[in-house]
Amino acid sequence: LDWLDGSPAALGAAADPSQLGLAGHSLGGKIALLVASSDPRPDAVFAIDPVDAAPPNGGSPQDYPSVAPELMSEITIPAVFLGELQNAVSGGLGPACAPEGENFQSYYSAATSPSMELEVLGASHMSFVDNPACLACLLCPAGTDDPLVSKSLTREFMTAFFESKLRGELWPDAWLGGPELDELQSSGFIAAQLKNGF
Repeated sequence: LDWLDGSPAALGAAADPSQLGLAGHSLGGKIALLVASSDPRPDAVFAIDPVDAAPPNGGSPQDYPSVAPELMSEITIPAVFLGELQNAVSGGLGPACAPEGENFQSYYSAATSPSMELEVLGASHMSFVDNPACLACLLCPAGTDDPLVSKSLTREFMTAFFESKLRGELWPDAWLGGPELDELQSSGFIAAQLKNGF
């Protein structure tokens, strides 16, 4: 963010430092939320299966500070917490990839800003990445979903969210609380919750 503020022309017309959204998956989702808790520049945050725990090999609290629930009241911008429950418990080869009590539901539960929780039904922690067959990824049991569909849904919701919250577009309303959201819930693709005036 400092680099973007100092070099606004570096990315050409593709970046507008006055309209900033943060997004990330797993630890990247946690980092996006950690930044949103202390930096006033972001305007919205979209966390994809964020995990609040330290890495499986451990780590100090100084290096891996907990965000939920400790810092959630510091996040005042709109937030979406998208995730899955397939990997909330261990698959047998190691610790859970998105452990219960440290997953997207924990962030949503502690959120005090306008928030949306989206569970992608049947997805696994690796359903949201381009290479779910990477060696480390194999420790996370596969879901019952089609990862291409899960990634497509994630992109659609993230686009709708940022277009709504950063640009004030009205078409995303159908995805963030209207007929598109209702259709996806009734079709068994997602389960959604909204709170705090989202």
